[in-house]
Amino acid sequence: MADMQSAAATKLPPTMPSPIPDETARLFQVALHDVVRSSALSMAELRECVKACVCFLRDSQIGPAQMIISMKACAKEGNRRYPMVLNEHELSNADFLMEQIIKWSIVEYYKDA
Repeated sequence: MADMQSAAATKLPPTMPSPIPDETARLFQVALHDVVRSSALSMAELRECVKACVCFLRDSQIGPAQMIISMKACAKEGNRRYPMVLNEHELSNADFLMEQIIKWSIVEYYKDA
């Protein structure tokens, strides 16, 4: 019983957001809106490119495991071919999106199966 009372006593009240000046908040909100819109468009384009690669591999009778290996290799080759200036803690686009690329690849590979 004492444990329950001490747990209840240490429970913090809900934290309220701190106000952000309107102009600062507006700039943030506009930037957030723009990045989501441009990101959605670029992600749709990326998915179409993934689809084209996977369809080629599947039509060439490449198995699913080899397809995944090939898609990873192709993404990593893009890092070499189109290098970005990154600091030591940043991920490349290929590294950052690899999980999503592989998910799309698997879905596409089995889409018409």
